[in-house]
Amino acid sequence: MLKILAFILMLLQFCFSTYENELADFDKNFIHSQNQLELHNKLKSLYIQTVINEDEKTKIEVLKRLLLSSKSLNLDDSSYVQELQESGVSESSIKALRRIVLEDTSTKKSSSQEKKNVTTQQPTNSTEDIQKKQDTLTVLHSRQIASAVELQLNTILKKEDIKSFALEEKDNFRFIADFEAILQGGRKEYHFSHFRLVISQYNPKIVRIVVYAKEKIPVSFEFKKNVFKISVTQAKTQPNSKTKASKSIPVQNKKETTEQKRALYVLNVEKKTSLIELKLSDILDEKMISTISTKDSKFFRQIVSFEGVLEGGRKNFTFGQNAITITQYNPKIVRIVLSSSQEFKFMKKINGKNLIIGFESQKKQAATQTNKKSNTSKNVTKTQNTTPSTKNKLIVIDAGHGGKDSGALSDPKMNLKEKDIVLSAALKVGNELKKRGYRILYTRNNDKFINLRDRTKLANDKKADLFLSIHANAVTSTKAKSTEGLETFFLSPARSERSKMAAEKENQGDFEEMNYFSKQSILNFLNREKIVASNKLAIDIQRNILLQTRKRYKIVDGGVREAPFWVLVGAQMPAILVEIGYITHPNEAKRIASKTFQELLAKGIADGVQNYFYHNQ
Repeated sequence: MLKILAFILMLLQFCFSTYENELADFDKNFIHSQNQLELHNKLKSLYIQTVINEDEKTKIEVLKRLLLSSKSLNLDDSSYVQELQESGVSESSIKALRRIVLEDTSTKKSSSQEKKNVTTQQPTNSTEDIQKKQDTLTVLHSRQIASAVELQLNTILKKEDIKSFALEEKDNFRFIADFEAILQGGRKEYHFSHFRLVISQYNPKIVRIVVYAKEKIPVSFEFKKNVFKISVTQAKTQPNSKTKASKSIPVQNKKETTEQKRALYVLNVEKKTSLIELKLSDILDEKMISTISTKDSKFFRQIVSFEGVLEGGRKNFTFGQNAITITQYNPKIVRIVLSSSQEFKFMKKINGKNLIIGFESQKKQAATQTNKKSNTSKNVTKTQNTTPSTKNKLIVIDAGHGGKDSGALSDPKMNLKEKDIVLSAALKVGNELKKRGYRILYTRNNDKFINLRDRTKLANDKKADLFLSIHANAVTSTKAKSTEGLETFFLSPARSERSKMAAEKENQGDFEEMNYFSKQSILNFLNREKIVASNKLAIDIQRNILLQTRKRYKIVDGGVREAPFWVLVGAQMPAILVEIGYITHPNEAKRIASKTFQELLAKGIADGVQNYFYHNQ
């Protein structure tokens, strides 16, 4: 069975597109490693990166390996199974992965005699696995004959397994047929006198056949053993006769699901002067469109999403320094991203079955600024012209350490303690946020010791919207003079030595809590929404702290980082930890203890919180 597991891992090596070295290292070393848990935790970190980077293909490959390693380590794999199912991986494939590892685990627990029996039975199990792979419907090849296309299959395809439907526009008719299968040899396109036919792997589970024509044409299926034939003939009815034309289209599967009937398709996308126009299969409800705004050090972005299916794959359009990208974000969601190096406003408009999205012209923006008191253009989304309400937002501010736990210490000559500095800073952050209308709770507002789990328990019990933990960093005396900077962290398994060191320093305060958290799997406390939200919050806060503090000080940007801080593990809301500077650095220690710096820090954090809520309403 160990050989089967090794073979599966070898096959997986050919499937991923990024993080090649990390995944290859796992595939090569996991089976025989003495520290499988460490390799498993590295995979968790890769998973988080794929979620943040929206790399769906690599995420699936990482999840497959997490499934394998979880079963080998006897860990809960239900969250990975759910993610794989949502990403379109077939249930049979998931069961095959789970079965292989479970059998291998049982082998390890058996006696030496049982091991021999299992070894002798391995060829039978292997044969069964191979047979199941052979039973998976596969399109081996296809060919064009007369006004038809013939598909050669490895097994029999039944009529009831095909789901088909038609889409019609003026001069744009499409007949679509889907069935579960694997397409060998990639996408195929066949051209005929009055139509064209395309065969493609629509998603990991579905093969899609699309017939394109200018008018309605009859499409029929023929089944003969392992051959599936799609035939099309010239429509005999007049194109203007809607009644007759509709009769000429056979419905191949009357049991078509409601979901398929209602599926919204992006049939085509046209580029205009400063916008794009999406041709849809049906009218899109305004309420079904969601918009969010993001930014990083280089670009401002507006992200528009709605449930639908994008035909023809990813599309990119450029407008000078601006760009618009359309992708199938996941099997259900179409995502449109507008990006620019400068802050901008955008417009969206629904015109019948068309969705129009683009950059608002400079002239129109100027006119909008001049007429602020007048009604804004209907084409500008409401999120661009509204300020998020702070009325019911509850933020828990956590001053690190306290009481018997002094945290990091400065040079003995300065006699500074982390617990004192961060308490002073946390109270100032709270006061600044109160001025802006937020409700504030402190995990501590004096010098007392609090367990790590109780800090986030307070936030969870009160159903807080955000959890902000304030700390000061430290290094050994040999590096004290050369190490400085301000960093913002969000929870994940560490990916860098610097992140690990920061986490180890903050995690060592309570040995009882260490025992509690060491029994937990960090990923069990995570979900992809919280990971992404915490990352966005960290970016907003880091950026705005730097904008404020650099008005007076020369601050080193330590960046936004990931690390396994136990104080963040239990938080059920977006949570971040700010290391406001190094208490061990001679100059930075004096700075972070000063009232002026802490007031600027508080304004920066408050600006970051305000910015986060503005872009994530």
